[in-house]
Amino acid sequence: MNRKRVLSSFLTVIIMFSAMLSGVSAQAKGGSWPKGPSTDSLVSGSAIVMEVSTGTVLYGKNIHKKRYPASITKILTALLAAENSSPSDVVTFSKTAAYGISPGDSTVSSEPGEKMSMEQCLYAIMLESANEVCLAAGEHVSGSVKNFVKLMNRRVKQLGLKDTHFNNPNGLPDPNHYTTAYDMAMIGRAALQNSVFRKVSNTPRYTCAKTNKHKMKRIWLNHHEAINPDEYPQYGYKYCIGGKTGFTHAAGNTLVTFAEKDGMQLVCVVMKSTSQKAGEPNQYTDTIKLLNYCFGKYKKHNVGGSDSKISEDLFDNYGSFFNSSNSPVRFEGESSVVLPKNVKLSKAKQKIIYNKNVKIKTGKNIIGKVTYTYAGKTVGSSNIIYDSTKKTYLDEASRKVVNKEIKSIEKTNSNPSLFHKIFTGIRDGISGGIYGVIDFIVNNIVLSIVILLAIIVIVMFIIFAITGKSIVMSRSRKRHGGYQSKMGRRNHAKRVRQNRKDSSNKNVRRNHSKHYTKKTSASTSDKPSTRKNTNYSIRRKKTRESFGKNFFDF
Repeated sequence: MNRKRVLSSFLTVIIMFSAMLSGVSAQAKGGSWPKGPSTDSLVSGSAIVMEVSTGTVLYGKNIHKKRYPASITKILTALLAAENSSPSDVVTFSKTAAYGISPGDSTVSSEPGEKMSMEQCLYAIMLESANEVCLAAGEHVSGSVKNFVKLMNRRVKQLGLKDTHFNNPNGLPDPNHYTTAYDMAMIGRAALQNSVFRKVSNTPRYTCAKTNKHKMKRIWLNHHEAINPDEYPQYGYKYCIGGKTGFTHAAGNTLVTFAEKDGMQLVCVVMKSTSQKAGEPNQYTDTIKLLNYCFGKYKKHNVGGSDSKISEDLFDNYGSFFNSSNSPVRFEGESSVVLPKNVKLSKAKQKIIYNKNVKIKTGKNIIGKVTYTYAGKTVGSSNIIYDSTKKTYLDEASRKVVNKEIKSIEKTNSNPSLFHKIFTGIRDGISGGIYGVIDFIVNNIVLSIVILLAIIVIVMFIIFAITGKSIVMSRSRKRHGGYQSKMGRRNHAKRVRQNRKDSSNKNVRRNHSKHYTKKTSASTSDKPSTRKNTNYSIRRKKTRESFGKNFFDF
């Protein structure tokens, strides 16, 4: 009975522990990537927050639904103008550009024949959202607005965007002029890499010098309230580093906002925001809510540069070739990984793809790529660069060694052995303390249960080895009289029979009970004693049982 109770308790503990770990595992998998504010809490029809350096989507609502962009189109217009011209270039306004707008359009009242620098044009586009300046800049870059629109769509394809098509450079409503929140975030991400665009986009106000048509200086204000909160101070956002507003009746309110905090840059896009009343949820309240949430939940990890430590890859095993100032092989600059704040960089899975067939040219060559994933999301990637201009002893033999090591790494990453998992988990757990152990258990449920069962079996074996004898003895039947074992009783009966045979007095009454002793009166007679002069006395303590036997014996 004791052994059954021990086994039952043992199985109960295992079941409870397994259920507990399964619940923790499900909770961890479900909450490993933060969900963010509910979509119903946002007034905007579409919304997205993207980390700039990695392109990781931190929050999304209808991010691939096609919508009219309105004036946030001008982000791409300004980017292409900055990339394909110099700030000092002189832009001359044609009649087509100056008069190519409708009443009520945003404008800085440019006139035909007016000359402005490209820098002035960029400020007019990004701050005052001047439609006629977009047309003039497009003509300056591509010769005509039509050709500039083609350039816009080519750049869209270069960015890998499939749900965007532009039909004009200023964002006026057109059935063939559409985009998505995701595509606009990608366009904004590309624009933020341009230093001229960053400077212009983050300027609260700009003073335009007089031109050949305007003899007075003009002050242009940034209409993005997070940058220049003149009208609505409550919408000012100290982490904002740029952005662009947009509005048409067809598009509703659209807003692109760039923000930076703790070294992490985010781009937030909201589209189809209909509320325009101050104090009510609108494009600014949605934007600030999403940015604050993402800054509070995510952290950027730098993995590029000479001081990076990437465990279990070729950079650790071949430090003489990699991660040094004179090494020809390195990560591409500004490589990063974005993870939830409670997740270590080591938890992101690495995958290295090495291009063995690359043709090495003079200068920088991309010879491979490392990609990081977590919770099913790509959270960062970096190209592996080989600079052929640097002196090195990385000859062909060394290259083959590195290639062999990479294959081994890829094989280990794709199918790690059980011992590799165990030792890696123990190492991480010890290095991370109690939190590391908990994290290992949560992420390796089956392995943790196996280890736990092995420990319990060993402990139970030791306990049974020490106390096994006493447990067996406690289960044996206890006899309150006579011989303890069956063989002992048989031997006793055998000796009694033998003594009976050897006895000369054959007529002595047999006493079948070992509890009684036969006593006879002192007599010198040779005759056998009779029942009358036989006296029976009880050797054991008188009880109800012994009384009954005495009664029936007599």
